Amino acid sequence: MPAMDYERVARFYDSYVQTDTDVPFFLREAKRAAGAVLELTAGTGRVSIPLLLAGIDLTCVDGSPAMLDILRGKLRTEELSAEVIQADLCELSLDRQFDLIFIPFHSFAEITETAGQHQALLRIHDHLSDDGRFICTLHNPPVRLQSVTGRRRELGSFPLPDGNMLALSSVENYDPVFKSVSGSQFYDVRRWDGSLLAGMTVDLHFCLHSHYDFQSLVEAAGFVPVHLYGDYSHGPFEPQTSPFMIWVLRKTRAETM
Repeated sequence: MPAMDYERVARFYDSYVQTDTDVPFFLREAKRAAGAVLELTAGTGRVSIPLLLAGIDLTCVDGSPAMLDILRGKLRTEELSAEVIQADLCELSLDRQFDLIFIPFHSFAEITETAGQHQALLRIHDHLSDDGRFICTLHNPPVRLQSVTGRRRELGSFPLPDGNMLALSSVENYDPVFKSVSGSQFYDVRRWDGSLLAGMTVDLHFCLHSHYDFQSLVEAAGFVPVHLYGDYSHGPFEPQTSPFMIWVLRKTRAETM
């Protein structure tokens, strides 16, 4: 089953994804990097633009041409410069290394096959400098599963640039065998009077890695965890209550000698 089709949702994405809770975290971590920074699954630049405005030497990679078109438009508007690359994370090949690589907004979970996850981690490993850090953000399953009910859930109404409103809702179901969530998101565009103008349904599918499963994955790809935070304030990870798993990883020492 495919993950979210971002080609279809790109035109709506910035209207309903407006959180900036993680931006100060990534800004602090990027400023600590000794050199170039690589953002994977950069999307429309929700994190990219603040980092570039702060002077970070940032390269942005995403698999969706439509999302990257929006990012490029923002770069022109802000008169910013960054290398923007369309690439499949599992086939990443940039012929250089970075001092910080990060995947924001739990996007690694959208690689739903184990073989693909391992291949992506190997490609990231090859692009990370010997002293560099890789930061991967994930949902914490016990907390995220609280909202996976199998029933349709309203996510909110959001104003669109054309004056209409986007009503967003979703249905999610959990498969405990494959430790994955699948379902649908419903995008209803409504006029000011509430009448339906257009609608579409988009499939979604993502993994919910346990702490131990993800640690096994990254260690098999040549990484060692150096920090595990439970939130974007660098708080400690609490297995039952932390909303996120924010992994800070380095190459294993044997491989950096």
